[in-house]
Amino acid sequence: MKKIIYSLFVLITSVSIVLAQDEGSVVKRERIDRDKSIFVGAGISVVGGSNFGDYSNGINFEAGYTKRLNRVLSIGGSLSYLKFAYDPSILEQTPNGKDIPNYVYYDKTITDLNNVNEIWLLSITGGDVSMISLAGTIKLNFVPVKDNSIVSVYGYAKPFVSMANVSKATGRLEYYYYASNDWFADTDGDLAGEYEDNSFSGGIFLGPGIEFFPAKKVSFFAQASFGYTFPIKVISTRSYGNDINKDVVDDFPLKASSFTSINFAAGISFNLD
Repeated sequence: MKKIIYSLFVLITSVSIVLAQDEGSVVKRERIDRDKSIFVGAGISVVGGSNFGDYSNGINFEAGYTKRLNRVLSIGGSLSYLKFAYDPSILEQTPNGKDIPNYVYYDKTITDLNNVNEIWLLSITGGDVSMISLAGTIKLNFVPVKDNSIVSVYGYAKPFVSMANVSKATGRLEYYYYASNDWFADTDGDLAGEYEDNSFSGGIFLGPGIEFFPAKKVSFFAQASFGYTFPIKVISTRSYGNDINKDVVDDFPLKASSFTSINFAAGISFNLD
């Protein structure tokens, strides 16, 4: 995956340089009015696959600055915020060939489930993942932009560094025992813990976009991207088994994991003189 991302980034960068040089020689770096812009955007993010812990959908916000070097190539930077809320419904799932849900724990030395008479049921609150990132932008217009352009289609690459945070999460394993043909709770057997983590990470976003120019000073854009983020620690109960003796370890339920995401955003740009 890392090799693919690196190759795509190198390809986009190389094509950008070649096209920028060609465009510059044709139009002699013709001046573009309002070649600088600031922008804000927001949208949704979806986790790609099941490798990113107990999370599914999120939101993203971004604000930044771009400058057109010529009619093909633009560069810039941005500050973004990405948040994935903890998804408790994943505790109900039975992924990776498990025969029981993520939230049920028992002594797995007992091989016959009919003989299990003690269980612990896990619940988690909190644990949202948020990332504040600084990114650089390389933007390539597939059709050279002019001052009277109505629409522009482009591709972009945004390598970034970020501070990732897992908000304070409280986990509780409630103890139940089986007797007299029924299950009973016993708080003396409950287990509990709190989890929180901060870490640095980074990655890259790659994708296409489209921009509309209804007026010279204002434009609107919509874009999609494929994102790859280097490992950060997140809550990931699906990375563990259901053994109360083996899987509820010191780091439980945290796990360092890289992840991919599909992101969609729309926003507005203000073009400056």
